Amino acid sequence: MLDVELSNVSLNYGFKNILDGATFQVNSGDKVAIVGDNGTGKTSIFNLIYGNEKPTSGTVSKRKDATIGFLTQIAPEVQEDINVRDFLRTAYGDIAGLQEKMHKLELIMGDPNTTPDELEKAMNSYGKAQELFMNKGGYEIESNIDKMAGNLKITELLDQEYNSLSGGQKTIVCLARMLLQKPDILLLDEPTNHLDIPTLGWLEDFIKGYNGSVILVSHDRYFLDRTINKVFAIADGKIKTYFGNYTQYVEALKAEREAQEQAYVTQQKKIAGMEEAIRKNRAWGAQSSEKAYRVAKQLERRIDEMDKVDRPKTQKDIALNFNQETRSGNDVLSLEDVTFAYPDGDDIILCGANLSLEYKDKVCLIGKNGSGKSTVLKLILGQLSQIDGQVKLGSNVKIGYLPQNVSFENEDETIIDEFKKHFNGTLTQTYSTLAAFHFYGEEVQKRISSLSGGEKVRLKFAELVQNDVNFLILDEPTNHLDVRNREILEDALSNFEGTLLFVSHDRYFINKVANRVVELEDGEFTDYLGNYDFYLEHSDNTPTQGPEQKGPRKVLKR
Repeated sequence: MLDVELSNVSLNYGFKNILDGATFQVNSGDKVAIVGDNGTGKTSIFNLIYGNEKPTSGTVSKRKDATIGFLTQIAPEVQEDINVRDFLRTAYGDIAGLQEKMHKLELIMGDPNTTPDELEKAMNSYGKAQELFMNKGGYEIESNIDKMAGNLKITELLDQEYNSLSGGQKTIVCLARMLLQKPDILLLDEPTNHLDIPTLGWLEDFIKGYNGSVILVSHDRYFLDRTINKVFAIADGKIKTYFGNYTQYVEALKAEREAQEQAYVTQQKKIAGMEEAIRKNRAWGAQSSEKAYRVAKQLERRIDEMDKVDRPKTQKDIALNFNQETRSGNDVLSLEDVTFAYPDGDDIILCGANLSLEYKDKVCLIGKNGSGKSTVLKLILGQLSQIDGQVKLGSNVKIGYLPQNVSFENEDETIIDEFKKHFNGTLTQTYSTLAAFHFYGEEVQKRISSLSGGEKVRLKFAELVQNDVNFLILDEPTNHLDVRNREILEDALSNFEGTLLFVSHDRYFINKVANRVVELEDGEFTDYLGNYDFYLEHSDNTPTQGPEQKGPRKVLKR
């Protein structure tokens, strides 16, 4: 059954063409990812399907009576003061109306002044409303809300005012509300933002088992690999359909580009040969050979009429290369019996925790939201002091740090003025180096305060590669990066000759980069000598190796 169809759709914003003859079909039960560079129109497609926008030309068709849920990246505000539980109850709009009707009838039936005729009429209405309420699952509303809140880790938010929540919390609450509604078609724009790894796993299973159609936009490639069976790839306003998960799409795209490159090279060789024949025939024609002139013209016409193969487009990548001149000693970092808690908090983040990193280790620190991963990084950096134990850095260790929320000391400065603090080359070399990180020409005069999150991350990486660091500490480094720049970062870190400690929810990224996974739970570390898939396979068992664990296996309170 066809749920959604775009047929030859064009969408223009002024002089800018977003879509140009885009066509695709979504069948009932399909799990689809829309992929493409930033600005190619992924969110615009959602708005067309949902009805927020109209196409400039072409048609957008949806199955009659199909319900649609749309999760946007920025959660909406609500006008009235309402707590999260009541906000989630609005997912059951028709049932809530029945519940209100039943409550009013109960008041009538319990009123001693109600006449017998009014009582009989109220009882009959109540019986019908109650039957409909029961058939629609009305008595399961609260248990469904509690279950969904537990799955998405928002139980502690249920009694809080919705408008008082952070943007990330609101997004998760809106996701919960939408999943409770169970629409026929789910449109999810970056649904994995703000979710920790265990919650991501639950959402993946939910989507895989969902009876309706799901259309996703996401930078989480691991998530896409585990959920989708179809990819709509946008390029130059067109949409091409690929079947399979994200990795299969990447492999198919690579094969296409290789075939196109080969076809282009073969055709160019053929054209070059024909042009050489044209040159020779023209030379012969100049010696009074009319036939040679005719042959030359025929060859020119064949070249003009030839269906030309375009050379595959190549994007100039940022020049991310962490060269190092000074290597550290073999022992890079040691946490020995470390205990830490915030002065104004109840939870003890670390309790007698032990961890060691050696030269060339590439370690991902994982744990639930709020477990203290960023706190551990700050302890290592000396931004916080432990209550007990020791944090020791080895000899010749030079740290490069990327925080989760990138900021600069003076954001009123320009890009070039900030960068000069880390680069000693000439002005020409400065411009050239910044251009290698996609800051071109006059863009280097932009103030840092005006930069997007992705631009700030690129600038910070541009500085890091100048500083001869041999120990990289990165807190959610893929935040704000598109898929291509994530791939570039993966390659750069894989080739990095130093030591790496990073926090990330991007499991695809972890698999590509990490050779160890360290889990922070209940105030202590557990070590897994492998990537994320290895961790997933062994996390329910005792790890094969790792430092002796000395802390208690429970969350401690002051």
